[in-house]
Amino acid sequence: MTDIKPLSTTGIGSVPFLDPESTLDLIARNCPELPFWPQLVQRTPYEDMGLQFVDGLPLVKIDEENHRVTVGAEGREEALTAFYERFLSGDWESFAVPESSALGLYRFFDRAARDNSFGPDFLKVQVTGPVTFGQSIRTPDGKTLLDDPEFADVTPKLLGAKGAWLASRIRALGRTPIIFFDEPGLTGFGSAFSNLSREQVVQLLQETAQIAASDGPVLTGTHICGNTDWNMVIASGLDIINFDAYGFLDHFLLYPEEMKKFLARGGRLAWGIVPTLDYTGQKAEELAGKLKAGLEKLAGQGFDLEMVRKQSLITPACGVGSRTEDTARAIIELLPQVRELLQA
Repeated sequence: MTDIKPLSTTGIGSVPFLDPESTLDLIARNCPELPFWPQLVQRTPYEDMGLQFVDGLPLVKIDEENHRVTVGAEGREEALTAFYERFLSGDWESFAVPESSALGLYRFFDRAARDNSFGPDFLKVQVTGPVTFGQSIRTPDGKTLLDDPEFADVTPKLLGAKGAWLASRIRALGRTPIIFFDEPGLTGFGSAFSNLSREQVVQLLQETAQIAASDGPVLTGTHICGNTDWNMVIASGLDIINFDAYGFLDHFLLYPEEMKKFLARGGRLAWGIVPTLDYTGQKAEELAGKLKAGLEKLAGQGFDLEMVRKQSLITPACGVGSRTEDTARAIIELLPQVRELLQA
């Protein structure tokens, strides 16, 4: 597998734009090594991470107006049996994300097919993570999927199968897949709102990633847009950890020994140093300086900074789908500027 270039730039997923081709032009200019699938969240509710991956969930019911998903009760045994038969067959194509829910993805694939310079070695995509997905959908008795033993087992298998389908499509294009499992639901993990144990979270992330990587080379990662138990995330065995380095850099640096082990096994840190919700016109010099200060703290804790640099990526702090088009464009265009300053 070709290695990722140090300090490569990529995005989280959501964008406010409606035209996929001009969006892909923007991505190609600013994330040349690791272009990402743009989720066109303003185009249709089905491009939102809450609805985009529900196709194939047994007994799924969608309230499009309120962006709400539930599962029904009638015919559960038959529906679950059919799901497991499909999953165990390894027919990942049957778990495809439909084009009606992911126009940006299919244009992303088209661009890569006709342009070998578009992500010459890697293409980055994203799937809603099992914790976020499982906690956002309700069963008929008001439980979340993860509180229902049968659906808690279905959740990582469904999302892992979708990851495996994405990976197969990317490998067919001659690139290595990078798949992030986006987990805003892990923000603030350990607070009273969550009854999930650390062990459950690790198991969910591990199983989902292992299924996605079951048929060939894949780099798996997670994006969490707030603070969490980073030791737990590191324990999940993912290849890349993407965090909000603008808002939570000091919190992340509280786990030096775990981070050293993560980097020693080849893990990569994706520094979300360009703010999204907090963006007010910050300049590249300020952001690069903030990240350099964080790196200096790592040096004081005994880190090999050359290793850290080689195993680092640069991203926005979160998706930009909720920002205006002008603001989103400015955030994405900051990525290569920050990278250039960090390389100096």
